[in-house]
Amino acid sequence: MKVVLGLGMAFALAVSSAQAAAPSAAQQGLPGVFYDDAYVMGSPKAKVTVVEYASPVCSHCAHFDAEIFPKLKADLIDTGKVRFEFREYLTDPIEIASPAVISARCTGRTGYFAFMEAFFRAQPEMSSGRPGSDPTTVMARIAKGLGVDHDKFIACLTDPLAITKLNQRLDHADQVDHVRGTPTVLVNGERVRPDEAEWTVAPIERAVADALAQSPPKKKAPKGR
Repeated sequence: MKVVLGLGMAFALAVSSAQAAAPSAAQQGLPGVFYDDAYVMGSPKAKVTVVEYASPVCSHCAHFDAEIFPKLKADLIDTGKVRFEFREYLTDPIEIASPAVISARCTGRTGYFAFMEAFFRAQPEMSSGRPGSDPTTVMARIAKGLGVDHDKFIACLTDPLAITKLNQRLDHADQVDHVRGTPTVLVNGERVRPDEAEWTVAPIERAVADALAQSPPKKKAPKGR
């Protein structure tokens, strides 16, 4: 999957201009922007890694964030059993999902997950048709609440490095993890299937328990002579 960031052709042209005019910026990026491959929580020593692929415009992902993630965090992440990676995938409408991801990353690591959660919660508002509820306005408002002013918001949307990094992450999702929709959940690299049409925490907990049971025991240090 390859995307050109932007809300319509005007932003696409701005992105192309920015890429052509500022090759050094493509390497350096903008200060404070979150360019890492994934947003990671939990102990780096955990034996089990849970990966969630989500799209900011996916209603099932909004449900997962509101109903499933808090249980995973309390029972598995905060207890040190699981290392959790939140990764992005884009679903239609791409022209909204793409700049939403870039806007989230514009808030830095400290604001990234808060932006994504706020955007999930704003999905009903953005489909309401009320004045000021269009996605661009919502993105800018959430970003501003997390410390991103208008100038930085626009700069982020046309940041060549952010666009390059997003395309690299999407390539990884497509070619390595074979993601085709959201939410997609992997436990130690193995795909987890929901028991029902909508996600519950049960299949993830089972997969984590199985992965923990399969983890090799720690080797005992040899006794001194």
